[in-house]
This record gives sequence, structure tokens and C-alpha cells, in this order.
Amino acid sequence: MLRRGPSLLSSLVLGLLLVTGSGEAKPKPRLEQGRLRVITYNVAGLPEGVSRSRPVQNLPRIGELLSRYDLAVVQEDFAYPDVLRQRLRLPYGSAPFVRGEQLHFGDGLSQFSRLPLTEVARVPWSACHGVFEAFFDCLTPKGLMLSRVELVPGETVDVYDLHMDAGWSAEDKSARKAQLDQLASAIERFSAGRAVIVGGDFNLTRKEAELLRQFATKTGLTDSCTVLACPEPQRIDRVLFRGSPTLQLRARNWKADRSFVDASGRPLSDHLPVVVELNWTRVAARPQVAATRAPGPTDS
Repeated sequence: MLRRGPSLLSSLVLGLLLVTGSGEAKPKPRLEQGRLRVITYNVAGLPEGVSRSRPVQNLPRIGELLSRYDLAVVQEDFAYPDVLRQRLRLPYGSAPFVRGEQLHFGDGLSQFSRLPLTEVARVPWSACHGVFEAFFDCLTPKGLMLSRVELVPGETVDVYDLHMDAGWSAEDKSARKAQLDQLASAIERFSAGRAVIVGGDFNLTRKEAELLRQFATKTGLTDSCTVLACPEPQRIDRVLFRGSPTLQLRARNWKADRSFVDASGRPLSDHLPVVVELNWTRVAARPQVAATRAPGPTDS
């Protein structure tokens, strides 16, 4: 198993939102609630001839269909990021990857949202397996992407997009375990006490169900497929979530969206997108707090 250099997690800077109140009588709790339709989709955006789909033809249609949802986390947005964005109408999103003189195509991770979204960081996996074999997972810096989505002013949820190693060998499974450990550490460090949504291509086999369960237990996350007893529990594309002391999240619906097809009815990717509908409820007083600076790279 190939190991990459030092993790970039120590250089992340997360901005803290300030909450203000009247400073007079104790404010009454304010109830806010809504719905968040989340889609995770591996769009098969590898170069033509390598991709098992037809990305140049299919990506504009994919972008158009993604626009129906509130939050989209995407994987394999590698070679044609501008093509994916041609007909995508969600107002907030991550910037397209610019290859320039680089020999790789980036991590392939993108996020798009109907609600305000701030891209915070992209972090490559510190472990992977396979450069010119085993699905070429080390050939490009796959990893995780962390952003923050604002549901209402003053209330945000941390969103993690990920793409884990593929394959069935012992080395592939070891890499995936290391990647889940790295993701759990990131959530523990940067999302302590916060609401979290994790979506992406986990590439976990049925035999690794216990590994997913252990990860969910460690992070306090709930697998939407499990809690809703979804009809296709074998899918490797998953959405997990957890609430916070001020934000309740509840999975309402799970589906594999089979409408992502071309004019001939052929799938637009070698994956089916997974869609999860979350209900959120916020009940929080707004006490006045002193200004707090954002932590810097040297902060512990």
C-alpha cells in the first residue's frame, strides 16, 4: 500500500460564524425547519476512451439533472469540469479543476448547492493502493472535500464529499480502512459538535459492512440506507448524516434515481445516483457572544 506525504488537515482554516442576540431578556427559542434533498453521483468523468461512459456527450445532461436537487456531491469530475457545468443551474458550487501543467486530473470531487456554500479544503488520502494497476487509485490525488452549507443565517452543516479506493484485494481493503480512519479524524477535529453530511463513492464491499458500521459509531453518523431499510443496501454510493445540539436531521426518503439516462434510455454513468431527502429542524436561542477569531494554521 502506497502512502502519501503529510496530511493537509493541519493547514485547514475554518471560519466561525458569530451569533448575536438582543442582550436583554432571555430570548425565546426560535423554530426553523426545512427539507434538504441530497444527491451523490459518480459521473464517470474520466477521459474519453478510458471512461466506460460517454462523458463529453453525457455531462451536460448530468449537470442539468443535478439542478433539481438542493445539494449535490459529485465524484470523478476529472477531465471535463466545464462540460459538467454547462447546463448546471445550482447557484453555488466548487470551482472547476484547472489542470495546467499537472500530470493528473485532480481529486474529481465537486459540490453544488441551492444554498450558500463555502469550499473550505480538499485533502488527499494519506494512503492508497495501485498506480498502474488495481483501478489506478494512486494515479490521481483522490481524497475528501470539506465545505460548509448555510441552511439559515447562523446555522450551517459541514458537508464531506469523498471517493475511496476501488478493488477487492487485501491492499485495497486496507487502504479503504485507512481512508475511513482519516475521514473520522477529520470529522472529530473540524466538526466537533456540529451537524455533518457525508456523501460519496465509498467503494465498500458487502464484506466490509462492519467497517462502515464501526465508522458510523465512531463519528455519530447514521447511514441513511440502513435507517430507512433501503431496497438496495449493496450500493457503494452512500449518504450518512448526524445532527447537532441545535440542529436535528432526519432521513425521510432514499432512492436510486433512474432518470439519469440519455435520449435512448442508456444510463449517463456507470453508477446510479443515490438521493436522500433529509428533514432538518432548528430550535436554538441566540445568546450574545464575544467575537472569536478563526483558528489559524498554528493553532492546536
